[in-house]
Amino acid sequence: MVGHMISRRPGSSLYEQVADDIRRKIQSGELPPGAKLQSEKYLADEYEVGRDTIRDAMQHLRKEGLIESRRGYRTTVRKVAQREPVQLPEGERLYARMPTPDECQEHNIPADGVPVLVVGDKIYPADRFEFYAE
Repeated sequence: MVGHMISRRPGSSLYEQVADDIRRKIQSGELPPGAKLQSEKYLADEYEVGRDTIRDAMQHLRKEGLIESRRGYRTTVRKVAQREPVQLPEGERLYARMPTPDECQEHNIPADGVPVLVVGDKIYPADRFEFYAE
């Protein structure tokens, strides 16, 4: 996995550029679901940035729900099931928020990233459902 050149000029932080490049690789399929990312040290050398920059980029991608990290294991690209379509009932409103710890456990949601969509009193993890109205 070869990273693209990181710009040192103002306008975009280094960690955002690293996160953008890794996100692009995930979305293109170059890093498929379940793929293991290289170590922080390897990525820091590859992108020619410090390990703190890599940690910030990884945290950013975790919050987006794109990767998973567990202490003692390599960071992996998160496996996300295909989104299930749900018709938004007429007159109902949908809003997004971050889940509570109990909701994370109940719905098997990573604690550091995926928001929930709320319709009435029902909660839907945003990475598994998509809503449509007729």
